[in-house]
Amino acid sequence: MIKAFWEKLDKKQRYMVAGAAAFVFIVFFFEVIISPFSEAKTRLERNVVSNQLRLQEMVQLDAEFTRQNSRMAAMKQVMSSRTADFSLFSYLEKKAAQAGVKGNIKYMNTVQPAPSAAFEEALIDIGLEKITIKQLADFLYFVESPGDLVRVKRINVIKMREDPQYLSAQMQVSSIVALTPSRRGN
Repeated sequence: MIKAFWEKLDKKQRYMVAGAAAFVFIVFFFEVIISPFSEAKTRLERNVVSNQLRLQEMVQLDAEFTRQNSRMAAMKQVMSSRTADFSLFSYLEKKAAQAGVKGNIKYMNTVQPAPSAAFEEALIDIGLEKITIKQLADFLYFVESPGDLVRVKRINVIKMREDPQYLSAQMQVSSIVALTPSRRGN
């Protein structure tokens, strides 16, 4: 049947049918073989780019985790070198006496800390009244101690109205302390 049909066609029609068949074959070949491979390659390239971005993020997270781990180890080291009965309150009283401003303490209040799994930040609000700038500088010098994990978190200094040579200072001092098992909720 196909042979009879082919023989009925003249030369020009045979070229047209052969061209159409070649075109259909090429389109079929492209749709069935080339296109799926091309789409798979594109999908694979997108997945590779996506996975590279995830890997970069994981590397950054790993570096951050390592940094935080080393900071935690350093904090544990500092806390282990402090006396077992370390108290920020008594530490501040001792440093105020050292700076000569113990008599100028207006108030010292403990602020409720925000605990974490193993540490908490001990916070104390302290007010100093009728101090000179040198006394304030000395007090800050004695209080700030990276070796004891003590820092001034916030400070507000006001010149006293009645006597402008004196200052009034309110500050919040913080320190990192280890949680005891009873304070962890165990």
